[in-house]
Amino acid sequence: MMQKETHTGQFLGDLHFFKGLPEKDMDAFATGSALRDYGKGQPVFTQGDRADRFFVILSGWIKLYRTTPEGAEAIVALFTRGDVFGEASVLGDTGYPFSAQAAEDARLIEIPASLLKQKAVESPAVMARIMATMSREMHKLQIENEHMALMSAPQRVGCLLLQLSSGMLGNGGTFSFPYDKSLAAARLGMKPETFSRALSQLKPWGVTVKGAEIHIADFHELAAYSCGYCSAEMPDCKGATRKSCGGCAGKIAAARE
Repeated sequence: MMQKETHTGQFLGDLHFFKGLPEKDMDAFATGSALRDYGKGQPVFTQGDRADRFFVILSGWIKLYRTTPEGAEAIVALFTRGDVFGEASVLGDTGYPFSAQAAEDARLIEIPASLLKQKAVESPAVMARIMATMSREMHKLQIENEHMALMSAPQRVGCLLLQLSSGMLGNGGTFSFPYDKSLAAARLGMKPETFSRALSQLKPWGVTVKGAEIHIADFHELAAYSCGYCSAEMPDCKGATRKSCGGCAGKIAAARE
């Protein structure tokens, strides 16, 4: 196996979408894929383009969005390393229902639609993964609707910060915002000034902001404030592990009062 194929196969094999698939299917995905780099702002595809590939993010951030006839842009999702997108689109003969653009420099694994269609026909396991992914995406939309209805703007921003910091160890920590804050605001359905104001309103819960640098004094303290009106658990939310800390139940109850 070529070095690219070995590296790609190992990476794919650790992802939820591919993990546990038969070796012959994994070999086919690894050998049939291509690596491609995208600079910040570079389009990956445009809404309506023929769905001829699906994608796995090796590094960076990708913005999925839709454009209205009046030219307004609605961000559908912001994806990063290990996320898969476009897999449902390639099963039909229609185009992509959204556009994709690199929100930051990104490297993608691109897999031909023809290969996914072939494997979906040959392997019930592959089809099951596609259906499970579609189900999770639908559930995420339901959670987002729940957030819009029940959570304040600061709570929703706190939720986002908990997700972005989910890989960090310890009680608290500092990280740099991985993409433009204006994108985060748009993803949450806020104006940039509303997002900035919500960030500043998180200071009593240990959040301080200096440019792109975010410091969270206590992850669980922020979760106690932000997660009280959210029903998401793992694996629906990357930040949901913060909800399971000892003593958070009382803090969440207090935040509701």
